[in-house]
Parts: sequence; structure tokens; C-alpha cells
Amino acid sequence: MILGVNTLTVSEEQTYFLNQLYRDFLLPTILGSDNRDILYWAGKKLARQYQLDNVKDLPDFFTIASFGTLKLISTKPKKLQFELSGTVVTDRIAAKSTEFSLEAGLIAETVSLENGHTAESQFTIDEKSHTVTIDVVIDLKD
Repeated sequence: MILGVNTLTVSEEQTYFLNQLYRDFLLPTILGSDNRDILYWAGKKLARQYQLDNVKDLPDFFTIASFGTLKLISTKPKKLQFELSGTVVTDRIAAKSTEFSLEAGLIAETVSLENGHTAESQFTIDEKSHTVTIDVVIDLKD
């Protein structure tokens, strides 16, 4: 068990298909124009549900969840920057499935839980490098 998640023997193809089915088709269809906001807050809820209170836990969680490869690339007192990459990310960008709010919310809440301050994030897609940059801003006054 990693991070409170039982690991099952599921092929990468099955996981990829399920993620694509839910994230890129069903949820946008059901949620409509609220998709982005709801996924962001759902990501925050996931961080609390799986007790992700340490940024160091995030890369393993992202791997298990088949979100892609997550790397912390920059750390400043009020800002962290992450890069999300990998086959899943490349395929989602190529398919014009450019919604990464769930990941952004999950990262923001994990940063918030770790340091005790409110944190918010936003993502930027780089179509040339097939990566997503997630910038987290920490409100040290809160």
C-alpha cells in the first residue's frame, strides 16, 4: 500500500483508458462549463482524502493515479513550480484534452497542508514540449 492506496494489478492501457473516459469525456459532459472549477476543488479534496501533506509524496501519487510524471522544478518562499510530463500528458495535449485543473488543485492543497498557508495554483500547457507547468502561489499572510 502506497500513500493509503492499495495497488492493484491493472495494465497501463486500462488505467489510461479509464482516465481518458472519465476525465476527458464523461466529466466535461456532465459538468459542462463548471468542469474546470469543480475539478480544481475536487483535486483539493483528493489531497485531503489521501492525506497528502508533503510535497515529496506528490510524484508517487501522480504515478499511481496515472496523471503523469511530476517534478518540482523551482522553489521560492512564496512560489513553487512543478512540471508535469510523460506519455499520458503528451497524449492528452495531442488530443486537445487540455484540462489539468484536478492536478493543479491537488498540488495547491498539498502545498497548503504542508506549510499551513493558503495556496492556489494555475497551469500552463506547453504544446511544443508536451508538458504542463503548474505554478503554486502561497499566501504567507493567511
